[in-house]
Amino acid sequence: MRAMSAFDLLAGYHQTLGLAVSGGSDSLSLLVLGAEWARLRGRSVAAATVDHGLRPEALAEAEGVAAICEQLSVPHTILTWSHFGRSGGAPGQAEARRARHALLAGWARAMDVGLVALGHTRDDRIETFLMRIRQGSGWHGLAGPLPLAPSPVWPEGRGLQLARPLLAFAREELRAELRARSMIWVDDPSNEAERYERVRTRQLVARLEPEGRDRIIRIMGAAVKARVAALARAREALELCRHDGNETTLSLAAIEGLPDDAKLRLVEALVMAAGGAETPPRLEALERLAGRLVEVGGMSDGMTLGGAWIRRKGASIGFSPAPPRRGADEPEAPAWDRAHALLADPVAAALCQ
Repeated sequence: MRAMSAFDLLAGYHQTLGLAVSGGSDSLSLLVLGAEWARLRGRSVAAATVDHGLRPEALAEAEGVAAICEQLSVPHTILTWSHFGRSGGAPGQAEARRARHALLAGWARAMDVGLVALGHTRDDRIETFLMRIRQGSGWHGLAGPLPLAPSPVWPEGRGLQLARPLLAFAREELRAELRARSMIWVDDPSNEAERYERVRTRQLVARLEPEGRDRIIRIMGAAVKARVAALARAREALELCRHDGNETTLSLAAIEGLPDDAKLRLVEALVMAAGGAETPPRLEALERLAGRLVEVGGMSDGMTLGGAWIRRKGASIGFSPAPPRRGADEPEAPAWDRAHALLADPVAAALCQ
């Protein structure tokens, strides 16, 4: 079965695979297929459900997942987000997403799990494409979520990878599998709230003809290949960096020889590793920095971006944490392993097809 092959490719050397399960059809399919894969391969899985505390029925839904896990002999943990008491009213989707990933990262560390699988599907890819093209994203963003990627939270997610073994599966295909197993999933009412862009986009995707969906997937497939190629070139250049305590340096010759796309990915990774920022700098800022790195007389005074200090050092460029503002704490030491994680081989891009 295709799903078993996807788990094989993504799990790699990990003996135990974490599963993030909300109780919806996508994640419930992940649980069922992941448990089956573990049984067939002699591996183990552990599941976690995040209770955001935003709906009164959320805890009961999490307990429902726990009951299914017990039937499947899968260890299960309910992770509760204690967001109450914060100012500014109810938390938004972005804040809830960050909290979810942070809780999963803490759980994975406690369980000694280095890889957590998510239930993203082919439908999620198409939705992401339409949202990002509306936002004017470049090809890097249009590639959508990859089968393997580092955790998006920092520093909680240090060393944790996220796997997406179901990217090639349509949501309805997975639901048919659940129906065949007489399994019932939970429909989150927020999935019908049209105030959310994701919901409006999902409704648009539902009206697309199969040919339109296939066309989007083909475009995304080409973007994935370009993204993988750029990451590979950036990774080669990263190996030429010299790390010296608080700073890493890269020769201008190595930067000048890179295609523009690879140069942007390399600079992005070094800035995020040096500055400790959780999210990448804006594309316009990265392009401006990449251009200044190689122009004659550029970077003579240095510049800060994303908490990093970037400056010309003879025939090299140095990346280090930016000096703290007056009264602020000293910045943490740079995490150069993060640059390697951000540029890691995404593995099995064909799993997106």
